[in-house]
Amino acid sequence: MRQLRLPLILLLVLVATVLAPGSARPGTTSNVLSGSVGPGFTITLKDANGSTITHLDPGQYTVTVQNLSDPTSGVVHNFHLKGPGGVNLATTSDPGATTWDVTFVDGTYTYLCDFHPLQMKKTFTVGTAPPPPPPPVKKLTGKVGPGSTITLKKTSGSLVRTLKAGRYAITVRDASTKDNFHLLGPGVSKKTGVRPRTSVTWRVTLRAGKYAYFSDAHRKLRRTFKVVK
Repeated sequence: MRQLRLPLILLLVLVATVLAPGSARPGTTSNVLSGSVGPGFTITLKDANGSTITHLDPGQYTVTVQNLSDPTSGVVHNFHLKGPGGVNLATTSDPGATTWDVTFVDGTYTYLCDFHPLQMKKTFTVGTAPPPPPPPVKKLTGKVGPGSTITLKKTSGSLVRTLKAGRYAITVRDASTKDNFHLLGPGVSKKTGVRPRTSVTWRVTLRAGKYAYFSDAHRKLRRTFKVVK
């Protein structure tokens, strides 16, 4: 019985050691960063996957920097990390490894070589990335009158036949007392009055489909265009 129970005890001890709090687990390297300076005029800071750091989530990180410069060549470097939260850490110019525990907060951080700050300097951001800017609003010009004419043109002056789906600002000049300008299509129905002359700007979102612009007073005064994705 003793011969059978001893391996079982050893197995339990081994399992307890592997699962003990603070022991290494998959994923714990996500907050480990690797920096290097040299050889030559190179400076890098990379994540556990080897990708150059451009943005990080806030939190605590372990940063290990390797100074790979060769002082005997007459060119020396160091690695200087600074930014919000009082971070201001620098290695010496001696070759070797340096490890820091750093807490990054929202903001922009810089790492550089103090001996060559113009050639060897990079930045990265920490925090929630700002949303991408909305796509630009494209401009169109519509016109009805004088006489029996109706047009919708791009800024280049060409007649609209096909457009990309998106946001548009359409400035309409109604120069007729007998017709109006009516834009109709998926999700859009905008029109001027038939009698008054007026100028108006509509901000609309055009979706994929077929659109028409016409006069409500004279339906033969009509043109169409397509909107594509």
